[in-house]
Amino acid sequence: VMDSHLLHHLSDGVMTLTLNRPEKLNALTPDIYKRIGDLVIKASQDSDCQAILIKGAGRAFSSGFDLKLEVSRRTHAEKLNTLQNVANRARWAIWQSPKPVIAAIHGYCLGGAFELMLPCDFTIASDDCQLGEPEILFGAGPAFMMVPWMASHKRAKDVLLTGRRLSAAEALAMGLVTSVVPAEQLQDTVERLITTLKQIPAAAVTLNKRGINRAYETMGMVPHLESWGETAAYLSFMVDEEGSEVQQILETEGTSAALRWREKRFGNRPAGAKE
Repeated sequence: VMDSHLLHHLSDGVMTLTLNRPEKLNALTPDIYKRIGDLVIKASQDSDCQAILIKGAGRAFSSGFDLKLEVSRRTHAEKLNTLQNVANRARWAIWQSPKPVIAAIHGYCLGGAFELMLPCDFTIASDDCQLGEPEILFGAGPAFMMVPWMASHKRAKDVLLTGRRLSAAEALAMGLVTSVVPAEQLQDTVERLITTLKQIPAAAVTLNKRGINRAYETMGMVPHLESWGETAAYLSFMVDEEGSEVQQILETEGTSAALRWREKRFGNRPAGAKE
């Protein structure tokens, strides 16, 4: 069953990973994260693979981490392990891959999916895509604190302190995506980009990617993101009035009720996992 939630195939030099839980807006699970990490690492070592594409089936790229899974009471060590060694392992695999990684996003790209898109080398967004970190409104925080390394101080706080949704155009202006195209042109635009990347000598793509990444790494991005993971795991245990209320609703009434509670409190209901 797991593999059906993440389709993958290598064709004409491109490893395509397709998030495939369309009835749940491709909500992410630890198993999906683990599989993404495994497949990106495998593709990175495959001489037949020249580029990696990540996309979503159905109406959205992904609504983010499946809220239903947040209901389970886990220890800090368990949460930290899932965050760093499962979810963030997939993100670091993308960052470190010698192959260019392209995200094609449409519909929704929220929460954990937003953070999966950030380390990709290119993100092509449809103009109808909504992005952001709505889990902040539930009292959570980002697992992968990459936005401050990509956007200005004020922009990063606009995204990460308010939890508001961003339009694709706003994300482009902030430097969080590469380009925005009409939805019907998304596939063609991605294919043209991949064709260009495949025509460039692979060593040039690999070494130039490494050089660009190293600029951020030498400024301290890696230890910052790694140390933040522990804080993010602790945050889930720091219960305040808002956090405990939504946690109780999640546990007793389910995801849809929790989303309705959040809509009533904040407006701007996050698209996401349904019951």
